[in-house]
Amino acid sequence: MSALDHPAAASFPGLDPAVAFLNAAYMTPKPAAALAALHASVDRLALPDFGLDDFYGPPERVRALLARLVGGAAEQYSLTGAVSFGVATLAWNLRVHADALVGRRRRVLGVDGQFPSNVQGWKRLHEAGFAFELVPGGAGATERLLARLGEDVAFVAVEPLSWTDGRRLDLAAVCGAAREHGALTCVDVTQSAGVDAPLDDALGCDVVVGAGYKWLLGPYGTGFLRLTPDLQRRLEPLEASWKNFENSQDFNRLTEYREGPYSAAARFDHGQSSAFARLAGWEAGLAWLDALGPQAVRAHARAFGAALAAGLDPARYEASDLAASDQAAHLFRVAPRDAASFAATSARLAAAGVRVSQRAGGWRVSPHVYNGAADLARALEAFA
Repeated sequence: MSALDHPAAASFPGLDPAVAFLNAAYMTPKPAAALAALHASVDRLALPDFGLDDFYGPPERVRALLARLVGGAAEQYSLTGAVSFGVATLAWNLRVHADALVGRRRRVLGVDGQFPSNVQGWKRLHEAGFAFELVPGGAGATERLLARLGEDVAFVAVEPLSWTDGRRLDLAAVCGAAREHGALTCVDVTQSAGVDAPLDDALGCDVVVGAGYKWLLGPYGTGFLRLTPDLQRRLEPLEASWKNFENSQDFNRLTEYREGPYSAAARFDHGQSSAFARLAGWEAGLAWLDALGPQAVRAHARAFGAALAAGLDPARYEASDLAASDQAAHLFRVAPRDAASFAATSARLAAAGVRVSQRAGGWRVSPHVYNGAADLARALEAFA
């Protein structure tokens, strides 16, 4: 076994050896344990005799795993199914309770190029008198964002690293400065949760949103909203699902229509948050990742990326500097120095079974523990 082959790769037996899947940032293959849990839950649909624990147990176990892997406390996590649901929850509250939440502030800041789920919801707030401003991305984005902070800023909506090339913001500086100016922060950790260290509450992020189907090894349609205890008290939920209220475990008393929440976190859950197969697969994927440790994914991705960058012809390609302090190692960019060669090289990569994402004239590469020496050789041959 090569030093670049991780023992945990054995947990992904379904991968095609003729494919080098270097695209975890798009959607991760799932470990065997997660697939088995998904299949078992689907099989139960033949006789859907689901009980109370099927409705209430998995969401609570997923919250606990998210707290371990993403940070914060389990009771802060609501299950949303998508980043956009968490953003919509905050945006709706700003529409109807703006003065109570942010006073007379009506400006929202972000970084140009961040993923649309943390942009489009804020742009729609212009109907409620808010202005959404995007500072230029790339090198120096942190400084440009800090320079635009002022007493009229209500919210700062950012991602810790760019989803296209892995360039990092100084999240501690952004959250700290926003708090000093009295602004709230909404951080989309979709491309960092499950690889980076957990976000401690001390960092000062007010709202954390994320999708679960990438580095958190869940099926498509999984996601979360993490709120500070203060915001859990001050915000209203977007939905009023039957399961989110007190005494909902007693199916014989549902028409009492209780007003109190089942719990602070469950109060913000999206409807049908117990979605049995989806949640079973996510719980198993999170448990597998928790046992391995995000740091193992990060270290392996760094080693793989360094080996790939070292094998590329520097006269023909430029790659992100993985040693730079503002660069993620698990998600980075390779681009041709001759832009005219992009299409031909992309076709060559596809024909060779090298799966990467095309982003702005370059290729986003995002390896995981299932990528080893054979994948490296296949990629370098296609880039040659």
